[in-house]
Amino acid sequence: MKEKFILCESCKERGFIRPSACCLSQPKKTEFIYPVRHLVTNEKTGEWCKIPYPGHAKGCPNYGKADRCPPKAPAVSKYFDLSKPLFLVHSDFDLEDHQSKMKANHPEWSDRQCRCVLYWQRTSRKQLKERIAIALRMHGLNAATMIPEAMGVNVYATARASGLILEPIRTLKKCRHVALVGTRL
Repeated sequence: MKEKFILCESCKERGFIRPSACCLSQPKKTEFIYPVRHLVTNEKTGEWCKIPYPGHAKGCPNYGKADRCPPKAPAVSKYFDLSKPLFLVHSDFDLEDHQSKMKANHPEWSDRQCRCVLYWQRTSRKQLKERIAIALRMHGLNAATMIPEAMGVNVYATARASGLILEPIRTLKKCRHVALVGTRL
């Protein structure tokens, strides 16, 4: 019986018939990739970025400044080919465990200080970028955004419709940054 191998797009392009190191370094399971079953959008989603939060009375400081953020970010329908498959890709970061470790190292810190994004968000975003690269290779795609809400995507509703359950921010124990991956127009 002939062996079957699953090759990433990069190995296919190079004409390999057996997996190379890049294929073998991919996780065997891809439970962090969800096909989008129903894309939920709303042109007002970008307005959420203006909601005040602690230390930011006017909302996100990137609003109106960064090209990847509203109102400068393109609408999802102007960036992705919506006639082709889209996927949600997410990171997994155990925020509860991180908070416990920070509290043990800094007993005088408040819970809010222990959860501060400055100490963990880079790790979660790095993992998300790695997982996006895997999804792009696996599915032969060429576009991704790490801020789908900036393009008008209701991430919570789209994730729920696609089978990915996200915890509410106020009671977050496991952080999942979510990206949208697909084919560029």
